[in-house]
Parts: sequence; structure tokens; C-alpha cells
Amino acid sequence: MGSFGGAEIAYGSDLDVLLVYEGTSAPDAETAEQAASALLRLCNGSTPAEGIVRIDVSLRPEGRHGPLARSLDAFEEYHRRWGETWERQALLRARPVAGSDEVVERFVALADEAVWSSPLDEAAEREIRRMKARIERERIPPSDDPQFHLKLGRGSLADVEWTAQLLQLRTGTRATGTRDALDRLERAGAIGAADALSLREAYRFCGRTRNRWHLVGNYVAGAGGVVGSGADAMHASPSSSRVLREASGPPRPSCASRTAG
Repeated sequence: MGSFGGAEIAYGSDLDVLLVYEGTSAPDAETAEQAASALLRLCNGSTPAEGIVRIDVSLRPEGRHGPLARSLDAFEEYHRRWGETWERQALLRARPVAGSDEVVERFVALADEAVWSSPLDEAAEREIRRMKARIERERIPPSDDPQFHLKLGRGSLADVEWTAQLLQLRTGTRATGTRDALDRLERAGAIGAADALSLREAYRFCGRTRNRWHLVGNYVAGAGGVVGSGADAMHASPSSSRVLREASGPPRPSCASRTAG
């Protein structure tokens, strides 16, 4: 899921995953939950220094209130009865990375059904826009300048991703990665060549700068760094800014303006 599913992880990325299993009994659920807990302990560690990579399972059905692992039957039932628009959008980036062929094949089919079984209507489009505005309002700290927030600010990584995902759902364009989605959307005529180029350059520039900022500020996930407030916002000291400029090389195009239709 997320940038992991899109094969676009960066130095500051955690790994968003969904854990599913085949089985219907209580012992099956208990075994799956124990295995999921053991995986998280091993990968996340009890301290940043002990962690291998940070795994995040909060995109699972019911979020932090739900079990770590979900049976395939429960996954299907949840999305048929309660799945929300943002979960449908998140599943655009679902990509199998481990598991038996049978479980993977069934999960992919269930995810496809959740995403593509019905067209994107006007109410769902409005919900996507509301969710995007809410994320910007709630997740950019008051001390950060939104114009210089590489992940959530105007024209940033999230703007490009959400633009691509909205157009994917609107046009039925299947792709897990943002760059691949932009290529496919352009070929399908869903986005003009100039807009596609602007979005690609913005995504490349913001991602490249964010990677270097994470290195300069020691915000590298899973490497003892502290990922938190300030990790994605450009408000460094003069010395850090100088190091970042040197690490970034020659000037690149600025992040794109919003082009979501």
C-alpha cells in the first residue's frame, strides 16, 4: 500500500501494508494475529535503533481499532458493506509482496472488486476533495509553511498523487505507482501532455528534495533518525539549508500548481 505499493518509497517512508490470511475459524484468527504481531516486533523494533524498517498497518479495515490481520472473507465483507471512498482510493496502490499464490490471487481479485465495481460518482469525488483538504488542515503543523511542505503543501507530492488517483478512479486507469499512472493517463487522453509533464517534474523535484532533506536532517526511517514534525517542511537553519543546497545540485523546476480537475 502507499508508496511501498507504488514502488516509490523514499528515505523517510515507512511500509504501509495490509495483512490477510485464508481461514475462518477462531484458531485461524489467533494464529494470524500472533504472526502479524511477531512481524511488527521484528521489523519495527522496540526502539528506532533496533528497527529494521518501519511497518504501518493503519490502512487496514477499521484502522487501529481492527485486528492486525484480516481473513479474506472478512476483508470482502467489510468492503462490500462499509468500505469508504478513501479506502477505495488507497487500494489503487495495493501490490502483493509476499504470500501463497492462492491467497495473493484471491486478495487481488477482492481489491479489484472494491476499487472498480462501481464508477466514481460526484459524491465520491467531493469526498476525495474534502478528505484532501482535511489532511492539509490537520497534518501540516501550524509552525510549518504549507508552501514549503514537500509532502502535503500546495503542488507537493500528495497533490500530484491525489490528482493522479482521482483521475484514475474517474477514468478506470489501473496503475499502482504515480509515475506509471501519469503515463497511462496521458496515453488515454485523460490529461494533457503539458499538465502531465508539469506533474512529473513536480513529483521528481519534490521527491528528490525530500530525500536529501531527510538525509541532511537525519530523518531517515528505520536508521535511528527521528521522523516527525519538521521532517517534510523546509524551515531549516542556515547551515542545514546550505548543506541541502549542496546535496541537491543545480536548481530544478519548482513544485507544480494544482491541476486536479
